[in-house]
Amino acid sequence: MSGTFRAVAVDFDGTLTVGGRPSAQVLDAIAGARRRGVRVLLVTGRILTELREVFADVDAHFDAIVAENGAVIASPTGTRQLSEPVDPQIRRGLERRGHLVRSGRVLLACRSVAGGDALSEIHRLGRDCHLVYNRAELMVVPAGTTKGTGLLVALADLGVSPHSTIGIGDAENDHALLDHCEIGVAVANAVAALKSSADIVLDEPNGEGIADFLAGPVLDGTEQVRPRRWQLTLGTTSDGQVLTLPASQINLLIAGASRSGKSYLTGLLAEQLIDLGYSVAVVDPEGDHTALGQLPGAVVVGGTEPLPDIDRIGHVLTGNQRAVVIDLTQLADRERGTYFRAAMARLEGLRAHSGVPHWLVVDEAHEQLGRDGKLGVYAPSRKGHCLVTYRPGELRREVTDNLDALVAMPKGAEDAGDPAVDALVTFTGLDRGRLADWIAGLGDTDAVLVRRDAPHHLIVFQPAGRRTSHVRHWHKYVDADLPRERRFYFRRSPDEPTGAVAANLNGLHQELGRATTATITHHATRGDFSRWIDDVFQDSILAGQFRTIEDACHAHGDPEAVRGELLSALEARYLG
Repeated sequence: MSGTFRAVAVDFDGTLTVGGRPSAQVLDAIAGARRRGVRVLLVTGRILTELREVFADVDAHFDAIVAENGAVIASPTGTRQLSEPVDPQIRRGLERRGHLVRSGRVLLACRSVAGGDALSEIHRLGRDCHLVYNRAELMVVPAGTTKGTGLLVALADLGVSPHSTIGIGDAENDHALLDHCEIGVAVANAVAALKSSADIVLDEPNGEGIADFLAGPVLDGTEQVRPRRWQLTLGTTSDGQVLTLPASQINLLIAGASRSGKSYLTGLLAEQLIDLGYSVAVVDPEGDHTALGQLPGAVVVGGTEPLPDIDRIGHVLTGNQRAVVIDLTQLADRERGTYFRAAMARLEGLRAHSGVPHWLVVDEAHEQLGRDGKLGVYAPSRKGHCLVTYRPGELRREVTDNLDALVAMPKGAEDAGDPAVDALVTFTGLDRGRLADWIAGLGDTDAVLVRRDAPHHLIVFQPAGRRTSHVRHWHKYVDADLPRERRFYFRRSPDEPTGAVAANLNGLHQELGRATTATITHHATRGDFSRWIDDVFQDSILAGQFRTIEDACHAHGDPEAVRGELLSALEARYLG
């Protein structure tokens, strides 16, 4: 199975069939999809015993059945109910009012005309139930029970993500089914409200449309459909509109110069993907994205610890974790390339087999996907790639040709050779000089979105806020030794070196703790600490904090207070 989707969840009445056993054509299409590795689930409001009366061998045709509108699951491992049965007193009350009521393991079923009386009985008895309509039929189910909640349990049993699932339905109770799937499909005879919220509306009704769809290009991955219900927020445009991108089935490039905000925006999108339940793998050469490990369902490997065996990364993503950040900061360049290629082979193989991770985020993408490298197992046509680089012009043609969207980060653009300009020229075909002039008029915090389907429509926006902190190149700054000419050399005065040297931020922390008060005063009054942080590490936030502390040294002249504040700021930013 080479496509994006690993499961199809399909309704029964009005979708597969008009009420009886589905046609041979429909059952053949279902069997064909299952042979290709797609799990097919039947999700119905029907009581299981009544379903089996009209479709005796139903269990043989599906990998799982979600019955009673999400309250009951049947699979080869047995049948179980997901909630307590509806109070039978509600049934007796409805029968006293003249309604014909049927009981399942959990729900009560009757005609929709009983709706008002059902509400009266629920209120009279003080029960926590809700009513679900399916055209002329009515179901009384426990509160919180929907086709969507039952589907999530059944998919978890099968080891399939809802983001790898297509939902297909026709009626009111199918909204929850479609809402829990990556792509929602309505058959031609569906109610108008379901059609309006679906990503795809089939041309044919009932089973005829289903049979064609199961053999069509969406399921086999040759046609991408971008979901409307799953979106990523990039930020806000100048007129106050929220700017979004589809959260799946696209390839995205984020390009700009150093310190332009690429890593910030990458982390912003990764945060949202993780929050939405997508499986994400981040290849992080410089330790820019380790803060994502603060999120539930995310883990960081590597960094200051030895990198795990490649197979363990696959186990992480097929286990309880939704996201893994692979921090390569401790590897030399050659080792980094070797590990990257092995990791990509494992991750792309995992995607082909199981559908996860849904997204591969590759920072410093030019290092491994540039013109001098080999694409290897990298499969851009599979979609779900976010590439980040300050050298977009070095990316291979196979990579850029398969991009669906570009975010250019023009902060600091000074000439036509800026990376943001390079990326925009390649992606849009617009004149380089005009683009450079246009970018020069943008604000320092502006970013630009361009979509492949509208290459001349450049949208300027302000990136949204993030949940996690962002510190560039964290591990490299803390532990890796800087070249001698970029280290901090401590002095008591301009002509008196102390012999102490900080080769990284850990070293700065140690030397600040044992430096004499004269040394602290000398450097603080000159602004040396903040200047070093800004020039060498390009961390404007910490540099600003240090600058404020240094300014206070002139005011109160207390070097011990300055020492303590510098140490606290450094610890909060990097060493906490």
